[in-house]
Amino acid sequence: MAVVACPAFLPCFPLLLLQSGWSGSGQDDTHCLCYDFNITPKFRPEPRWCEVQGLVDERPFLHYDCVNHKAKASASLGKKVNVTKTWEKQTETLGDVVDFLKGQLPDVQVENLMPVEPLILQAQMSCEHKAHGHGGGSWQFLFNGQTFLLFDSNNRKWAVLYPGAKKMKDKWEKNTEETVFFHKISMGDCKTWLEEFLLYWEKMLDPTKPHSWAPGTTQPKTMATTLSPWSLLLIILCFILPGI
Repeated sequence: MAVVACPAFLPCFPLLLLQSGWSGSGQDDTHCLCYDFNITPKFRPEPRWCEVQGLVDERPFLHYDCVNHKAKASASLGKKVNVTKTWEKQTETLGDVVDFLKGQLPDVQVENLMPVEPLILQAQMSCEHKAHGHGGGSWQFLFNGQTFLLFDSNNRKWAVLYPGAKKMKDKWEKNTEETVFFHKISMGDCKTWLEEFLLYWEKMLDPTKPHSWAPGTTQPKTMATTLSPWSLLLIILCFILPGI
């Protein structure tokens, strides 16, 4: 199968993997699993609103109901795996991520951002599965569409893409439990889910077949499909010249 590009952060992810000794060989049969989280705080006493969407190779298969804490299958891909034990484990972990992100909102300190209501915290967790079991993982964090932090799960390194996000980066970086949390989910849980789901999905993800979308849905838009040249420069500086 041909290489499938992951949305959002992962178009620049190979650049980061180069720092970990990643090579471009063996890129066949590559698949990407991504989860988009959108958290919006509402005025009290109303509860916070959130939305979670799961995609494999940029095709939607899951929508997480934050109120009832249930993952709903979307399109044929989701319905193929929504009765598996892996689906149940995935649902529980997605709930943990939602709870964690909600808990970060009161303490969020991002300087030099214009006060905009509501302030939407977005996160995207991605993992890849390559031939022979290799692959990578990553996190991307945004406020109202502005990317401010990247986390390379392979080497547990953070990159600040917005100057005002340094406080958040320092806070999460110093908290070992939070770093382990991000690393474990993207490099452990996500990759395990993808490997197990591929047992059911492999023929459905044949690139020679047209994409099939659920009735009434449209092709999803990624939170940030490209990074500016300045952002790429910042990534290079953060990962090639540490400590400078």
